Formats: sequence, structure tokens, C-alpha cells
Amino acid sequence: MKVWKIVGPRTLSMEEEQGELRPDYVKVKVTKLGLTSADIAVYEGQSDITLPIVPGRIATGVISEVNPESRFRKGERVLLSPYVRDRKGRLLTKGLDTDGYLADYVVVPEDSVCALPETITEDMGVYAEYISIATGLIGKLDLKHEQYVAILGANALGLIFAQLAIYYQAIPIIIDRSEKKLAEAANFGIYYRINSSKQDAARRIRHITCGKMADCTVFECRSSQQPQLAFSLTAEGGKVGIVGYDSFISKLNADISAIMGRQLSVVGINNGAADMDAAINLLANNIVKVDNIADKTVDFLAAPDAFTQSIDSENNYLKILIKC
Repeated sequence: MKVWKIVGPRTLSMEEEQGELRPDYVKVKVTKLGLTSADIAVYEGQSDITLPIVPGRIATGVISEVNPESRFRKGERVLLSPYVRDRKGRLLTKGLDTDGYLADYVVVPEDSVCALPETITEDMGVYAEYISIATGLIGKLDLKHEQYVAILGANALGLIFAQLAIYYQAIPIIIDRSEKKLAEAANFGIYYRINSSKQDAARRIRHITCGKMADCTVFECRSSQQPQLAFSLTAEGGKVGIVGYDSFISKLNADISAIMGRQLSVVGINNGAADMDAAINLLANNIVKVDNIADKTVDFLAAPDAFTQSIDSENNYLKILIKC
């Protein structure tokens, strides 16, 4: 099997590994993998993750080899889970705590594999974790009918969260510095869009909400926005959800006086393990649309280029997929 490993800051190396099938395992031909902010942060050396490591926390593929007693069949399309439990029951994240899926083939436990419904393509499947995180956050925020929710970051997760907010009949307001990303948000039916580099976000939200501000605000840790903005956009007694991968996100400094003064509740979420089944159901029923989020796909052998392009802010990519 060919695998890409991060061996140092901004350094990927291709290696050959054995892929022998073991009891209760399946061998999968990886077909699509979506780069995440976690992968990029490890690649940039912004973490204390032990190297070398195979990046890639979520992927889709096709079963290529099974044991005789397996519940899966050869040729079956599957989703490769971003999470695995260790022997002590602790939740580990692929590509961070243990090797991920950036390979042509992987051998994984059957418990780490989920069959894809016919209505979910392999490209769509790589967004399942984003949907699960967004689903969990909506539950934590207790988002209700006709509430306003400000979303800092028109990235893939922000666009998915906004769609779910609309599904639950809330009113999303998406905020970003990129006109390209905000234009894409319009294509997903998000009416209220604010370019924070050109407009006063707080003033616009005050106008949109007739003076009361957002009932909830979502802050994505790699949104290029300041966390203080999330607090300033939220109404008194409102809730702020902070979404990110806490093992390596750079320290975020914020004045908490707004939290105290407005009596805000702050919740955090950094994985979607509890809501993966719900995410697959939402995808299968076309409630969340992800077809146009990926704006670039690169071949497996060009994986280093995908990482380089992902950190080039001028490209403003929403999502890069790797065809393995």
C-alpha cells in the first residue's frame, strides 16, 4: 500500500506499507478524501502531534478484501470513520491521534466502516463529519424556530451549519472576509451575508434583527475572525458555540467582559462522534447539499500540492478533495 506521511513541517513523504488482512478487519480501496483544517494545521507544524503520521481524518472507499465471516462484501461502497476507540475506550481521531486515510488502500477494523446508502456519492460522504459536528452544535445551542444565528466563517462547516439552521427554521447570518465564499453561500440559499472586511458586522446584525442582535453565534476557530466578534454579535442571554480542534488551535485571546455583561452561555464542540448516524441520514435524504462545496480535486500523487494550495490564502478554497 502507498501512504503519504507528514514527516515534518510542510513535508510529506510517500512510503510503502504492508496491508495484510486480519480477523474482524476489511481492506478498503480509498477513493475520496477531504482535507480538513486539522490536516493543514499538522502539516504546517502548528501542533504537538507526534510525527510521522498519515493525515486524513475522513474518507470514502470501496471494499476490496474481506474475511469469510465479514458482514461486508467486496465492492461495497463505504465511509471510513474519523474516530476509533482505543483499548481503554478513549476516542481517538484519525490523522491526529492515530494514522489517517491518505493512502491508496487501508486495512481497518469493521467497526470503523459504514456502508454508504445509494443516494450518497463518495464525494458527498467526506462531509459526513462536518454534518455530524453541525448537528451536535445545533443541539447544544438549542437553536429554535425563527431565532437568528450568526455564523463566523463561510467555510465548508459554516455553509453546512447554515443549511441545517434553515432546515430547523432558524435564520442564519453568515459572516466572512471573502467575497468568493459569501457568493457561494448565496448559492446554498443563505440570504443574509456580511463581508466583515467591508461592513460593520455588529451594525448590520443590529439592523437585520431589529436591534436585538443574534440569539446564537457560531465561531469556527480557523475562520480568520476574532473570537471577540462572536460575543459582540450575540444578544443578552444568548449562546455562543465555539467549534474547533482543540489539540492544536493557536491560543485565542478574548475579553470576557461581554460574556459577563450580556450573561452569555458559551459551549464548545470538537468532534461529531455522537451524531455520525444522523449525519448520514441527513445526507441520504438530501437535507444538506454538499455537491458544490469542493472547488478542487487533485490526484493522489499530487497530494503535496493539495496541502500547499490549502494554505495559500489567495486561493480561498472552500474544500480540496484528493482522489486516491
